[in-house]
Amino acid sequence: MRMHTFGRTAVISGTALAMALGAASAASAQNRPRHRAPDAAAQYFVFTKRHQSFAHRDRIGAFHAQVKLTGRYSRQYPMAWSFQITNGRLKAIARGNAVCTATGLNGRYHDRHVVPVGYVWHSTVRPHRVRKVYVLSGTCTFPVQVGGRPGRAFVGFAFHYAINPDARGVSPKTAGSALTTSIRYGR
Repeated sequence: MRMHTFGRTAVISGTALAMALGAASAASAQNRPRHRAPDAAAQYFVFTKRHQSFAHRDRIGAFHAQVKLTGRYSRQYPMAWSFQITNGRLKAIARGNAVCTATGLNGRYHDRHVVPVGYVWHSTVRPHRVRKVYVLSGTCTFPVQVGGRPGRAFVGFAFHYAINPDARGVSPKTAGSALTTSIRYGR
């Protein structure tokens, strides 16, 4: 369930945007939502002793998350995570640092960094409760220039997950749909 969304803008034309990212016309993607919520079926990743890490890579970037559930580990179940914009064309049109913000734990977790586009943005979320489904979402905004015209890029992700160290034999069936990414352009 990966999405690439392009918002309405007078600053960056659809043709210039398509040339910059090699994507379909921005006009055809203007009305899509930024992130699609998971369906009622369990479309979230469950961290277990057998599956302690999650990794996802698409045409926008790379996301990784990990919870240690073997040996000596914290009962707060800290989840270390990282996100990196890896798209070369997106990095090429960037004209400044990215302001990246993340939220999670129903608003109790906040992270904000100003980093170069392409930097591995990372942090740790805690505390978690066993078997509760959480959403970690993040957005990076930065100035861009496409076809000589300035604008702003908004790159985001949403990761749906739960932690259950007692689960046995659980496999990450819906790992691909646990993370959604998006790109939007505006003023």
